[in-house]
Amino acid sequence: MATIGDVAREAGVSRSTVSSVLTGRKFVTPETRARIEAAIAKLEYSVNTGARALATSRTMTFGVVVRFHEAEFSPALATYLVAFSDAARERGYSVMLLTEPDGTAAVSRAIAGRLVDGLILLNVLDGDPRLEPISRSGFPAVLVGMPGDTRGIDAVDLDFASAAIMLVDHLADAGHREAMFVRWPEELYENGSTYATRFERAALRRAADRGLRLVPVPVPVGPEEVRETLRAALQDPANPKTLLIHNDAAVAMLPFVLGDLGLKVPADRSVVSLHSAELARLYVLTFTAVESEPTAVAEAAVDVLCKRVDAPQSPAQKRLIAPHLERKSSVTSLA
Repeated sequence: MATIGDVAREAGVSRSTVSSVLTGRKFVTPETRARIEAAIAKLEYSVNTGARALATSRTMTFGVVVRFHEAEFSPALATYLVAFSDAARERGYSVMLLTEPDGTAAVSRAIAGRLVDGLILLNVLDGDPRLEPISRSGFPAVLVGMPGDTRGIDAVDLDFASAAIMLVDHLADAGHREAMFVRWPEELYENGSTYATRFERAALRRAADRGLRLVPVPVPVGPEEVRETLRAALQDPANPKTLLIHNDAAVAMLPFVLGDLGLKVPADRSVVSLHSAELARLYVLTFTAVESEPTAVAEAAVDVLCKRVDAPQSPAQKRLIAPHLERKSSVTSLA
């Protein structure tokens, strides 16, 4: 069985350089990385994570703390869980899901029992009580969400404010002066879900600046409720014929509702949205959209957490993933 030393000799590099490629924790030039990867393939070398865990006194496991809120769309959340698992595995880590209803207790038990080497918190709220045991203990963790006070904990997320501005500008630039703002259920905003509130605040501010009137339409996530709510909103003559959507369940069901009503995009309705490429593929969405970047967010979060595990005393990071707009022919030009 090949060893890391065998790989180093084959590639003509040091053992530490091979280790850097395997862990991803230090920069290695593309040329050197290519030689090492070729040597790994030739020798059929595989990382012995069990031996590494013994050598470092680590579990080689990250805990992903998930709050399954009934107002959120499970298929969209699943894309993040898969992305975290993939990103962790590339660094030699496995993932343990912590899904207990009492998230604070779950976090406290994981820290006290040293069940994992670090924690990834999803569905982060402003004033989230799960942050307290992490902040008190200094345990390695990263928030996927950007609350107003991160309590000195690393945080990573999509730049939802910039995403909202991009979508509002796209509509305003096309000459639209009013739009339905198809949103998450009110309880998500009341609870302080950071991705919802950051997008909403930025969208409302930018729309006011651009002279675009937004008509809020909260939409639940149950399939039948979504279809009923969207059908009523689209048939109401008082509502604008342009839609700005930040609700994964709504954008997933919209093509079905449009079909039910015999409406075409963009001839009858103009649509822009924020959703993931995976959701677009699953539901055959052809709307101009900002990609929610679950893979980029997951890779950044795991990178930040690995660095925190290695350097517990380093300053906390806040890293926002820049969004990009994928233009489709879903908006009529009124300019």
